Amino acid sequence: MGPHLLRHACSSRAVTQCLRYSSRTQSTLAERLHDDLTTRRIPLFYDYLQPQPSHLLNLSLSDLLPKIGKTETTIDPTLPSISEPSPIPVGHHLIYFPPQVTLSQLLPDGTDILHTPGDPFHRRLWAGGNLRFPGPPLLLNGQRAVCIESIRNVSVKGREGDEKVIVRIERRVGAVPESEDEETTRDRIWTGDEALAGEASVIENRDLIFMRAKSKLELEADQALFEKPGRIVKAPSDATFRHSILPNKSLLFRFSALTFNAHSIHLDRSYTQEEEGYRNLLVHGPLTLTLLLSVLERHFKGLGLEVNSIEYKNLAPLYVDEVLTICAKLKSGEVWDVWIEGPDGSLAVRATVRSKDINFT
Repeated sequence: MGPHLLRHACSSRAVTQCLRYSSRTQSTLAERLHDDLTTRRIPLFYDYLQPQPSHLLNLSLSDLLPKIGKTETTIDPTLPSISEPSPIPVGHHLIYFPPQVTLSQLLPDGTDILHTPGDPFHRRLWAGGNLRFPGPPLLLNGQRAVCIESIRNVSVKGREGDEKVIVRIERRVGAVPESEDEETTRDRIWTGDEALAGEASVIENRDLIFMRAKSKLELEADQALFEKPGRIVKAPSDATFRHSILPNKSLLFRFSALTFNAHSIHLDRSYTQEEEGYRNLLVHGPLTLTLLLSVLERHFKGLGLEVNSIEYKNLAPLYVDEVLTICAKLKSGEVWDVWIEGPDGSLAVRATVRSKDINFT
């Protein structure tokens, strides 16, 4: 073998060994995090389903949602009575069952420690998830209810030193008697098999991505692009329904307050730009989902339909004071393609929604 071939062979072996080492290291990290997080026992979150939080959310969204018919008036500002309770609106479970943690259980960016994989993965983004409603609807009648959370899966993607940790959380919501003990509640509502609903009224999966802090060079590169157009993912052009919304800072603040969410990327513009490398405050993942579901609920109501389930993925950030447009088209039967476009028409959120008749039982 000639010298240049020998050098090439040695180089190839070194690269192969390096790749094997990197793969082995990543596998070890993924296994360690999976074992740690999926065995983590998260406390039960109890709440009383009073109409006040849902009413405040309705007031915050009323100016932004499409009108139903020409005669619809502004939402009644009077707090609804629990003597004639209404079902919790689709998506409104997101503002109940806030994380019940102390200030010392918050990380420097305002997020809680319940799902974090730990150092050095402290940056968090909401990547998507799914939502279904298998049980009887919960009523806003002041009843006691519970949210059971568990980490179903953990995966690691990306090269060593730039890994992304994807944590899949499952949440199950159901009514609960005052005197029921924790283990009975878990046995009744939670199931080891994800496909089984147990006695849950709402089942939600959410995917959170955890990343390392950005380096100074990475932040400077991001900041240099603040005034330049970003990468555009082309959105579908055949929507049969479109509705635009301009989320402002007051909306972001109100939603943070309703959800007990102190994450700085929704509240502190300086932090968002200087520590995370985003040009402005980000619209919350759950707020984006709430807007999508609320707009779609209004559109469906005119068709005699309601949301049965949704699966969605967040593809690009949505920013405060920038128009977002919720779009939909019927794909087949009860299946709808739904998406959100950013102000430049690029694809920011992609979803598949299944509808059902309002009188479906």
